[in-house]
Amino acid sequence: MRRLRTTASRWAAVACLAIALIYLVRVVDAPSAAYLLGEIVMGVLGVAAAVKMWLHNCFESHLAAGALVAATSGGTLLAVTAGLPGGGASGLTPTRVALLALSAAVVVLLVQDGRVRREHARRARRPYAR
Repeated sequence: MRRLRTTASRWAAVACLAIALIYLVRVVDAPSAAYLLGEIVMGVLGVAAAVKMWLHNCFESHLAAGALVAATSGGTLLAVTAGLPGGGASGLTPTRVALLALSAAVVVLLVQDGRVRREHARRARRPYAR
């Protein structure tokens, strides 16, 4: 179902697109076929979430953005602390900092979007209300 498109939802779409672009740029340096496939899937999910959120700002776009943020932040934190499978823990690189910051930005922007939509619904005149 289509919802009100807010400035926060537009910026969340831009942040999802930025996450997707980071993943798609990292495809070139993928150490194995499994990482290559994972980065392609994350890039496609990010692009799909960004486009859907920009156009409709619906439940499905929020769900895709949530999945993108959970996988991105979880994988990044795992890589920094315990290390990804097949390798040890690596340092906090600028790319990982950007992924964590963009993931946090998406969460904050989606919360702000929800607040704006609730306020708009509270002020909106209902056609069948007394």
